[in-house]
Amino acid sequence: MGDYFIGIDLGTTHSAVYYSLSAKATAPEGQMAGQIHQLAIPQLIAAGQVDARPLLPSFVYFPHQSEFLESDLQLPWGKASSVVGQLARELGAKSSGRLIQSAKSWLCHSRVTADEAVLPVDALEEVTKISPAQVTENLLAHLVNAWAQQFPNAPIGEQDVVITVPASFDPAARAITEQSAERVGLRARLIEEPLAAFYAWLADQQKWSDSLDVNEHILVVDVGGGTTDLSLIQAVDNDGALGLERVAVGRHILLGGDNMDLTLTYHLAAQLAQEGTNLEPWQISGLTQACREAKERLLSNAELEDVSVVVPSRGRSLFNNSIKTTLTQQDVQRLLIDGFFPAVQFGEAAQKTARSGFSTINLDYEGDPAITRHISEFLAQHDIKPTKILLNGGVFNANVIRSTIEMRLEQMLGQDALTMLTPSHLDHAVAKGATYYAQVQAEGGVKVKSGLAANYYIGVASPMPAIPGMAPPVDAICVAPFGLEEGSDEQMLPNEFSLVVGESVTFRFFQSKTSDVESVGRVVASFSVGTLNELNPLSIRLDAGHYQAGDMVRVYLTARVTELGLLLLQAHDTQSDLSWTIEFQVREA
Repeated sequence: MGDYFIGIDLGTTHSAVYYSLSAKATAPEGQMAGQIHQLAIPQLIAAGQVDARPLLPSFVYFPHQSEFLESDLQLPWGKASSVVGQLARELGAKSSGRLIQSAKSWLCHSRVTADEAVLPVDALEEVTKISPAQVTENLLAHLVNAWAQQFPNAPIGEQDVVITVPASFDPAARAITEQSAERVGLRARLIEEPLAAFYAWLADQQKWSDSLDVNEHILVVDVGGGTTDLSLIQAVDNDGALGLERVAVGRHILLGGDNMDLTLTYHLAAQLAQEGTNLEPWQISGLTQACREAKERLLSNAELEDVSVVVPSRGRSLFNNSIKTTLTQQDVQRLLIDGFFPAVQFGEAAQKTARSGFSTINLDYEGDPAITRHISEFLAQHDIKPTKILLNGGVFNANVIRSTIEMRLEQMLGQDALTMLTPSHLDHAVAKGATYYAQVQAEGGVKVKSGLAANYYIGVASPMPAIPGMAPPVDAICVAPFGLEEGSDEQMLPNEFSLVVGESVTFRFFQSKTSDVESVGRVVASFSVGTLNELNPLSIRLDAGHYQAGDMVRVYLTARVTELGLLLLQAHDTQSDLSWTIEFQVREA
């Protein structure tokens, strides 16, 4: 391990980096071990002008070859082939077909693979599209270069790095994030964003236990640019001491600040159409950027009645050909507050909408925009009414949104006054929390336990002979026991197995119905498998390596559960160095 703990928030709208010095390191002048600092990130803010800022907007812009001089795109570490950060965001508001935004949300698209070159979705003919994975790599590379410029004697590849991801990221999106980090030289672990936000709150407390009581539940509501993540954390009694346990994680909800920007965009586009001005598809992108800026101004200043919005237009003079409209404070209150944070009853479920037979290739946005309804459904599923709330995400920088959701939750939960935990800076908290998490894991401190809520088993063909009229018998082998903490060391099963490689096979998974702790490797015989809950099977083809397709290879198994709830089963060939990994998301069981 190096001298630093580093937390990276690779956000949908903004990225941030925090760091702290380890206790064993020699502290440079002005630094103390354990103190958490923010890294200022150099970026282009105008042609030929670089400034180091707390946040790096997660935008990538591909300029026209004649748009800049070569000297205009110089960063402290060399010439940029594309524009990343603040200038990219500003340029994207004035043009279209050149800007990539919300790339993070594409990593878990249901129909587009992360390695598919699909961005920008509205790319001009001259712009070469790239994949969501490549965008992730480009953003990480910028952050790596920013670190190297400030800490040339502490290579980031030697430090303890933690990257935050949505709690609801699927296994493929997590793997792509890890692979992108490896390609830019990072050895990184992942932590879910709501949990990182809670660690940021812990880092700010003199004595966190004074704020919580045994059996209290804390709801973490993290509304980012592209996703809404929900988590429940419980204060528990650990042999007379107060402990913390993460007890529930919400599903993937593609709903956030981007949806709010699009809502305002289509409102103004419809308004212009009624006035006789129909926008072309390429102008919608520019209008969206302009709406984002107008929204932020109106939400940050309740006394501001309206903001002019300029839509780009083609022609010799951008000013003379631009289209102007107005976004009012009343529009923002009605469309955003009422639309995204309505009053709902406890247990009210998110509404399902009829889907169109055809649709353009774009993000799978949530059908119901009511964030309060998604919270209600999540809490009712777990039959928990929290007493404390921790909000996170740039959306809650607006006082009106923060106070609205507090009021809605009090009404929903039937409580006179919920306790709102004061978060770190809403745009920076998860990067800070990731740093504190890395520090706690290495040097000790309060940890939020996240143990399994059941025993998990994998199906193994039984040695019993097949019986006419019955499916081939399958035993269940315990691979992860009840209470196993996520992120703990891997465990080896006691017996050898045979594994089919080189052809498609199905792995069956089971979950216990009781909370009795099983031992790893315990066998539930085929005639007793009915006492378990069978989960969704996993059908995959494992690479044959130097074996023939269909060969049965002798293997031993190891199992562990990652910090993100992913059960990793590794089958190790007993005759060679080959190994195979089977992944299963236990939280979605």
